[in-house]
Amino acid sequence: MVVERKLKRLPPVVVLAAAGLAQRTMARGRRVTPSSMAVAAPVLGISICALAGSAGNFLRHRTTVDPVRVERAQHLVVDGPNRLTRNPMYLGLAGTLLAHAIARRSSSAVIPLIGFVWLIDRYQIPAEEKALEARFGRAYLDYKEAVPRWLNVPGSSPGDLGRESRGSGPSRVTRLARPGGMTRPFS
Repeated sequence: MVVERKLKRLPPVVVLAAAGLAQRTMARGRRVTPSSMAVAAPVLGISICALAGSAGNFLRHRTTVDPVRVERAQHLVVDGPNRLTRNPMYLGLAGTLLAHAIARRSSSAVIPLIGFVWLIDRYQIPAEEKALEARFGRAYLDYKEAVPRWLNVPGSSPGDLGRESRGSGPSRVTRLARPGGMTRPFS
């Protein structure tokens, strides 16, 4: 009998905290300067806007923002920041780590950022995508085809083709899906 071991996924907030602590350790002795903060501030601002905008959008649509219990999603949110990327919250979290590395003037502090993105991209997002596909069916598959996983960069995620190669864009997805494939126009 073959026993299959599953790697238990850590909640993304734990992965983020570990990456942040690793950055702090790696950037020890590197102080934030006014000029480094001036460069980091726009990155942080955009990241917070993506994160907060998407979370607010999920709450407005009365669906879960819990990445551990994706199956509780009541609606497939495809508007707001989710028109540009399927993962604006993770993009926002990654951006905060990038802003921290910039502010601390530490190229080595980018290593935990890369680790964070890799773990989220390889373990968390595929599990979420599987749950969303099971919950929303064709509506999610259409959304997945129309909107990139991270950014509109061809080949940014293995198995996640760039939009240009499919000839589609975010405008193809114009309805909010409910479980069972039922849709309603955005309000």
